[in-house]
Amino acid sequence: MKRLLGFAILFLLCRTSAAAADLPELTAQVKQGRQLFRQSGKGLACATCHAVEGYGNAVGPDLRRLAAAIDPHGLVMTIQMSMTAYVHELKLSNGRAFPGIQRAKEDNLVEIWDLSVLPPKLLKLKHAQIVSMKSNSAWQHPPALTGYSPQELADIIGYLKFVATGIEKEVTTDDLR
Repeated sequence: MKRLLGFAILFLLCRTSAAAADLPELTAQVKQGRQLFRQSGKGLACATCHAVEGYGNAVGPDLRRLAAAIDPHGLVMTIQMSMTAYVHELKLSNGRAFPGIQRAKEDNLVEIWDLSVLPPKLLKLKHAQIVSMKSNSAWQHPPALTGYSPQELADIIGYLKFVATGIEKEVTTDDLR
């Protein structure tokens, strides 16, 4: 019985390895886009605030859902936007003010992502600690300040489209217009 179980496990491992060997190599664009998403030499990487493929911080919206629904031009406009409706200016009872994103609200507690530190820090605050929470017109979406080249933007979008759809279709700089 043990021998039969051993053969079954070996068979499954060989099939899994063969199936993995049949998978096509990722395109250069997807690899480059993944690298830029995770670590950017130009400042903040997307993964500072967004999580994809189990990597990064789930502070900002799920980019896979966005990439599945929006064309490359819409995605580049989103990446380059200077403001976002999700970010608020919070003032606390101790006088501290900072940009933040509300994660959850339950009973007497509010979970807020503090965007004044990097990576963002999750704070658990009591309602009484929050004096005000209003739209923040001063905070800017970090990629708007990064200065990605059109090709770098195409690579990031190609990567996001791949993780959202599983399709490796080259995104060109013309697609961004």
